[in-house]
Amino acid sequence: MRAFARNGMAQHVMLVNDGAEAYEYLLGEDAALNGARRLVPRVIFLDLKMPKLGGLDLLEQLRSNDRTRSVPVVIVTSSDLEADVKEAYRRGANSFVVKKFDSENPGQYLVALAHYWLDFNREVR
Repeated sequence: MRAFARNGMAQHVMLVNDGAEAYEYLLGEDAALNGARRLVPRVIFLDLKMPKLGGLDLLEQLRSNDRTRSVPVVIVTSSDLEADVKEAYRRGANSFVVKKFDSENPGQYLVALAHYWLDFNREVR
C-alpha cells in the first residue's frame, strides 16, 4: 500500500485481509450496497496462500460468476513452482507473477503491474 500511496494510487486500491474477505467483497451479499451493486474492479491481484480461502479457490469462484468472469486476475505469489503456474492458468488467471523483494523500492513491481493492467491492457466492455 505504501508503494501505491507513493505513486498516488492508494485511493484506487482495496486491500482485504484474507480470501474469505475478498470473496465477500467481490461476490458476497456485501457486494450489494443499498440495492446497487458495488463497482467491479478493473483488475484483481490474488496471493496463492491467502488465509481462509486460497487464491486458486477464489479465482475459480471469480471465473464462475458472470459479474467477475472477465476481470483480469493476476496471481502474485512467492511460489515459483511450475505446478502452481499451470494450475493458476488452468483455473483462469490472466497473469502469474513471482513477488519481487526490492529493499530500495518495496512494492514498486506491483505499481508497474497495476499500470500495465489499468493503462495499457484493453479490457472487455
